Amino acid sequence: MRKLSFFSLLIILALLITAWPGPAQAAEPQRGGAIVVAYKDDLATLDPAIAYDWTNWPAVKMVFDGLLDYDDTTNLLPRLAEAMPEVSADGTVYTFKLRQGVKFHNGRELTADDVVYTLTRVLDPKTTSPGAGFYLGIKGAQEFIDGKATTVEGIKALDKYTVQFTLTQPDVTFLNKIALNFAYVVPKEEVEKDPANFGHNPVGTGPFFFKEWQPGQYLIFERNPEYFL
Repeated sequence: MRKLSFFSLLIILALLITAWPGPAQAAEPQRGGAIVVAYKDDLATLDPAIAYDWTNWPAVKMVFDGLLDYDDTTNLLPRLAEAMPEVSADGTVYTFKLRQGVKFHNGRELTADDVVYTLTRVLDPKTTSPGAGFYLGIKGAQEFIDGKATTVEGIKALDKYTVQFTLTQPDVTFLNKIALNFAYVVPKEEVEKDPANFGHNPVGTGPFFFKEWQPGQYLIFERNPEYFL
């Protein structure tokens, strides 16, 4: 179980320093137990489409995953994608194959339709996502935002486990944008139960389940025993 309390930024630093393993501690990692992390301020939301500050991001990442992520440096790695995407010769078409068997915390398997929904939702003006601007290079994104189309032409599910993005022009930063939290995949049925409150009752595929949030006091997360990594 993981619990985040809100007390002082200095407490965070102290916890990180005291928890860092020294030479005598580094032999064997231990699974289980609990860790308490303190923040100076309350979190605003755990909705990845909306979260846009450093206090929200670590908690969002516990609940959700994206197609790609970073290693402990700046190298991109596949996460929900089973491998890095196939890229067309002209640099405008990116085709991702998804890991099979990945499940949301509600028990349903992740599919390509979820990726399409997630990125379309970010671009939807109703979502008011601060990340929408990162994805305007996707073909049809602006037309969708302007209400001239009901779907985004450049985001397609080719089959259950394959999703394809088509850009209007090459963009060497596109994979970095796909690794941003805005593109962390969400399940449509959970969002649409209560769209305005999804950020306070999130459901993802991540290594921790969201359990409880007492505003201004604490959040509780529990380890996902069926996490795919």
